[in-house]
Parts: sequence; C-alpha cells; structure tokens
Amino acid sequence: MSEIFRIDNKVAVIIGGTGGIGQALSYGLAEYGARVIVVGTDFSKAVVIADDIRNKYKASEAIAFKVDITDEQSIMALKNSIIAEFGSIDILVNAHGINIKRNAVDFNINDWDRIFQTNVRGTMLTCREFGKSMIEQKKGKIINLSSVRGVRATDWPGNAGYSATKASIDMITRSLASEWAQFNINVNAIAPSTVATRFSESTLKDPEKLKRFMSNCPLRRIAQPVDLIGTCVFLSSSASDYITGQVIYVDGGLTAIG
Repeated sequence: MSEIFRIDNKVAVIIGGTGGIGQALSYGLAEYGARVIVVGTDFSKAVVIADDIRNKYKASEAIAFKVDITDEQSIMALKNSIIAEFGSIDILVNAHGINIKRNAVDFNINDWDRIFQTNVRGTMLTCREFGKSMIEQKKGKIINLSSVRGVRATDWPGNAGYSATKASIDMITRSLASEWAQFNINVNAIAPSTVATRFSESTLKDPEKLKRFMSNCPLRRIAQPVDLIGTCVFLSSSASDYITGQVIYVDGGLTAIG
C-alpha cells in the first residue's frame, strides 16, 4: 500500500502546463514518477518548465508541446504526436482556462464566445481526442480543472461567463465519467477557490474583494498552486480507481458554508 499514490512511468499530459496551476501540477506529477508532457500556448515557457523538471527530478522524463486549445486540428495533431512518441496516454489534466470579467449587461458576445471556446470547447476537444486513445487501451485518468464558481456565485459582478463555463465543465466531467466507465476511464474534476496566480490578480489586489473572500473561507487564506497537487496526484493514481464523476472542492471550506 505504500506505493498507492505512485504514478511511475505513467504518461501525463498537462494542458495549460505553463499557467500557475498547470505548472505546479506538472512538477507534482513528475515528483510522483510520471512522464510529463507540458503543453501550452507559450512553447518557449513550456520548454523551460520541462527542462527544469528533468533537472530537478533526475529520474523524470519531461517534454514540451505547443497547442491552440480552441483549434480542433491542433489538438488532434498534439494527441497524434504524443502517441507517436510515447505509445500511450495514461493521464490527461485540463488545466487551461481564461476569465473575461464583464458586468452582465456589458458582456460583449465575442468575449462570451471566446471564454466558452477556450474553457468549454477546449476541454471537450481534449477529452474527446485523448479519450479515444484511452478507450482503445481500456484505461485512463482524466482530471478537469473546474472552480467553486461552477456552483457558487461571487459577491461581486463580472463572473457570469466564467461561472457558466465552469458549470459546463462539471457536467462534461460527470457525463464522460458515466459514458466511459465501461472502458475503465476515470473522469473527475478539481474545483479550487481563488488561487494565488496571475489569473487572480484582480481579486488579490482589491482589498474589498479580498476581505469578502476571507470572510467566506473557513481556512482564512488564499490557496497556493501547490495546494492542488495532492488532489491531482490522488486522482491520477490507483488510490482513486473507484472514484469517478466527482468534483472535488479544494477551497478552504468555502462551499461548506455557502
């Protein structure tokens, strides 16, 4: 049982691996033995992260790829390249995402479409394409990054689009978990609250927003990207083989009190 959380030699693809959360998860999965593929829109940054992982974890293998998450052909090419090089894909982590904050009455429809294309379309396309390979090999772990905003609104305006995309990701997760259980594929989601990354700067720099957040968070602190590593490793490992279709809230207790 001491090895239950190990993922040695498992091929783990982290989409959005150059972002604050995705980068932390890339390092975390590598530490537990995975062969890590860091995927992002910024290829040069992905290369730096992959190189650093190999240097930090001498026994680890890490490589970088670039993708346009909104482009179907780009995602298909990414999957084919990884299969050609590694032979299989054991773990898919969808850590990509954007937020365009607008008051509801000011939400430009092009911005609405853009956030859905990246967060929802991108997640479904990666799940679809990498899921095909997992169905063929009759096993796999898929972990989608959701948010507490998929189930809870904020005390301030601007998140209607983002929240709607995360609620969509929750249902994609549950639906695929049901559909693909017969193929021994586990599909789950991690839903953090505010995490201290560049993505959340507008909240972290606003004293009023920060005060409101802290008043609703029992642990009274902002999450750090490393706070998500344990859940991701757990959902990637054999320790979670009987868990699927779940949205796990890594939120300091925020959803426990409403």
